[in-house]
Amino acid sequence: MQIPAPVTPLPTGKIRRGDVRRQELLQEAARILLRDGISRTSMDLIATEARASKATLYRHFGDKHRLVVEVVAWLCEDFVQDVPVPGPEIGMCAALMQILEGLTRVLDKPGHPDFFRLVVEGARIDPAIGRAWYDNGPQFWHGLLRDVITRARASGEIPATARTERYPELLFDAVFADRIIRTAVLAPGDSDAVPNVEGSVLETLVGAVEAAIRGGTPFPPIPAQDQP
Repeated sequence: MQIPAPVTPLPTGKIRRGDVRRQELLQEAARILLRDGISRTSMDLIATEARASKATLYRHFGDKHRLVVEVVAWLCEDFVQDVPVPGPEIGMCAALMQILEGLTRVLDKPGHPDFFRLVVEGARIDPAIGRAWYDNGPQFWHGLLRDVITRARASGEIPATARTERYPELLFDAVFADRIIRTAVLAPGDSDAVPNVEGSVLETLVGAVEAAIRGGTPFPPIPAQDQP
């Protein structure tokens, strides 16, 4: 497996020495966890490769599970650091498209499949690890999408009485499921058979949400398939 390159470079400026060291340890721990997974990563291994003492690791993070929680939250922030936020001059559909296209780029980043597998492994070990991913990953995207829809309501672009509570989650889930199946679950050859949620398909998805919002009705239910 290719070892992911180190993620975000350390920031510059007036940062306390202890904070810089903490960031260095997070970066090293992230690299090792993405490479080896949680079960094969020990505090001894992180300390050795980070050229730190175990006492330093425990002082900064408490224990291994808390360290993984912080690594997951930190990586979530790193993945979205370059995601553009649509300005108020952009209409609702164009803004939703811009966010969802940004989501596809994040999910297609080389290190993301290993990150998702890390989260799945971690959530089985400690629910706090899964929660750290949800709070800093999906909730971030839900918030961006919800802000666009809320702004459209405030500007009169969509009816003030429109029911829109579920649409941010539905939009995120459609794109997320497609990319995770394609990048983290299926082999490269097998993923070619999976419909790709991008381009015109993404436009259709956003258009369906717009139509449902303007019509004041949710998506129609999907008929159940007949069982053999």
